[in-house]
Amino acid sequence: MFLPENIDLAQSEKYILSIRLVPDGFSFCIFSPSDQSIFHYQKKAFSKNLSSIENIKKTFFEVNFFSQPFQRVLVTIVSPRYTIVPDIYFEKKRAKDIFEFNIHGRSGKVLNNYIAEGACHVLFDLDEEVYSFLCRNLWNPSFFSCKALLLPFFTNYQAGNGRKRCFVNFHDEMISVTCFSGTQLLSANTYPDKEKYDALFNIVNVWEKQSLNQNSDLLILLGNLPDYKESIDTLKKLIKNVEPIKLTSENEDHIPTDILLAFGVEQKEKNEESRVKSQESRVKSQDKRQKTLNFKF
Repeated sequence: MFLPENIDLAQSEKYILSIRLVPDGFSFCIFSPSDQSIFHYQKKAFSKNLSSIENIKKTFFEVNFFSQPFQRVLVTIVSPRYTIVPDIYFEKKRAKDIFEFNIHGRSGKVLNNYIAEGACHVLFDLDEEVYSFLCRNLWNPSFFSCKALLLPFFTNYQAGNGRKRCFVNFHDEMISVTCFSGTQLLSANTYPDKEKYDALFNIVNVWEKQSLNQNSDLLILLGNLPDYKESIDTLKKLIKNVEPIKLTSENEDHIPTDILLAFGVEQKEKNEESRVKSQESRVKSQDKRQKTLNFKF
C-alpha cells in the first residue's frame, strides 16, 4: 500500500495511527503530532461478499504495518449507535444496561468516552469479535466514538455569543446533528442519509424540536459540504445565520471532521508539552546560573 516518502515506518514510534471504522468501509490516517507536513489519509471500501470482521482481517493482511509500535493508536467508530450520559448519573458497572436501555438491538462490546468539556460520557458499542481482533493486532489501541471526538470542539465553539447553536456534520452517508445553548448540550443524534431529502428533513425537524430561532440562532455546517450544496442552499433560505466551516484547504480531498479535529488536538498537546519543557529548561538554566554566581561570590 502506497505511503508518502516522508513517512518512515522504521521509526513508527514518531507517528500516530488513526483507524476509522464505518459500516461499509475502513480508513486510516498516519500523522506526526510534531510535524504538520506529515499527514496521510487513505480509505478502503469493504467487499459486500465478506462480513465486517472478514473485511477487517483482509485489510490487516494487505496492510502489514498496522501492528507496529506507533506513538499512539486511535480507533474511531462511526455509527449512530451511541448515547450520552451526564457524569452525575454514570456508573461504569451499569454502562451496558444504560446503553441497552437507550439503544435498540443486541449490543456488542460497550465502550465509553468521558468528555470533560461537557461532564458527560458517550457510550457506544463495537462488535465483540472486531474489538477482540483489534486489541490483539494493534499496539495498545484507544477506542473512540466519532461523536466523542466532535463534542469538545462543538461545546466551546462560539459558546459565549448568547445564541443557540446547531452543528451539522455531513459524513459517511449520515448526518450528525448536535445542539447547544452556551456550553449546555441540548441534543445529539446521528441519522442515515440515503435519500435526497433525508438531511433537510432531519435538520429542520431537530431545529423545530429544540425551538431554535430561524432569525437569531446559528446553524454551523461541517464535513463533506461539496456533496450537499443543494441542501445547504435550501437551508440558507430557511435559516438566516448559516456558517459553513472548512477545516482543509480547497485543493484537498474530503477528510472526515473527526480525524482533522483529532489531528489538531494532538498537535496542540505536543506544542503545549514542548512549551512546558522549554520553560522548565529555562528555569533550570537560571537556577544553575544563580548557584554559580552565589558560589563565585
